[in-house]
Amino acid sequence: MTAIRPFSALAAFLLTAVSLTAQWQPYNANTSGVQAVRSITTQGGAIYLASFPLGVYKSTNDGASWSTVNSGLPTDGTNITIESVGSNATHLFAGTHSGIYRSSNGGTSWTPANGTLTANANVFANKFFNFGGVTFVVMSGMIANGGGVYRTVNNGDAWVVSHAGMGSNMTVYHIASINNILYAATSAGMVRSTDNGVNWNIVSGSNFAMYSVQGTPARLVCISDAGYKFSTNGGSTWSNATGGVAVPLAKSQLILYDGKYFAITGGSQGVLRSTDQGANWSAFNTGLASFDQVGLEEFHASGTKLYVGAIFDVYSINGTTTGVDQTGSSTLPVPYPTVFTDGFQIDLTSFQAGSTLLFIDAMGREVAQRSGLPGALVRVDRNGLAQGSYRLVLVNAADGRRVALGTVIAE
Repeated sequence: MTAIRPFSALAAFLLTAVSLTAQWQPYNANTSGVQAVRSITTQGGAIYLASFPLGVYKSTNDGASWSTVNSGLPTDGTNITIESVGSNATHLFAGTHSGIYRSSNGGTSWTPANGTLTANANVFANKFFNFGGVTFVVMSGMIANGGGVYRTVNNGDAWVVSHAGMGSNMTVYHIASINNILYAATSAGMVRSTDNGVNWNIVSGSNFAMYSVQGTPARLVCISDAGYKFSTNGGSTWSNATGGVAVPLAKSQLILYDGKYFAITGGSQGVLRSTDQGANWSAFNTGLASFDQVGLEEFHASGTKLYVGAIFDVYSINGTTTGVDQTGSSTLPVPYPTVFTDGFQIDLTSFQAGSTLLFIDAMGREVAQRSGLPGALVRVDRNGLAQGSYRLVLVNAADGRRVALGTVIAE
């Protein structure tokens, strides 16, 4: 079969570089009753919000309208004590004070999927993540009290302890996958797992309270109880950043998006942004209502948008394809075969290990990704990808640079 050209005129048109939106765009979700957005996820082109104490809101038209999808979720009087919402390829998950619930039909109905996990007002499903085909939940509270990290490979039929090696006095705040290695920010320091969360080890030199961590194989960035820091040696030593919050709150959060770091400060400073790999930070709040700026909760990135939830609304900024490599086809890898059933191969030897491959559908939506890819000849399995045509964009692990690789067709 003839290989495709990795950057055609059509791909160039569809991946035209645009500048990062200068300000946050409100969705005016409060006009639909949305408040206290604790968590955000996306699935199948829809946006889902965890709104405390109203339940899950869903929008299928990019936030133009919202409706509740709460059938089956537990109530406490008239309230739904929801703290989080997450998703994988097939299911939605909602974390409540009564446990984890799941939906396989876009929120139309929910059923319990908590297993033996602790569930109360102090220990609940706080955040959901997906790494290496595994769904993880970070529970609030100390491990000794039922907190910590748990994992499922069967959509919540069973949750298995995923914090072996962590201390019972630890509270886990955040986990990130960097080059197929998991890092967890905890109240007693940063820990690392090389087996996708089965076992963890304390990182020497990172034994201080840490609330969030992100990064690339060459550079880690964290928010700690001693401020914003970065490390170029895997966390053995850390340097202080400039412009970060001196004494951050435990609810602070980091995300690496579009080659830039964004931070929820957890206080009046709202959002900070770093464009130089976490060394310097400055306010990035234009467009946020003043009352929402002090009540931000959680980031979520999907496709070309970065979302953040707040007290009375949800906001987004547009991502950018600025920096998409338009080098001649002779220097770019070509996926083959172009038309595939089970999977295809692509040679990534010219890229740093840990890069991410994005699948962009015909409507411009990111519908799948493969993270932590090696710098080698890689087989990319279909893994449930729906029939259709997809543009491939590689996000380089070293600098966030985006490279258009071409189009594949799943039969």
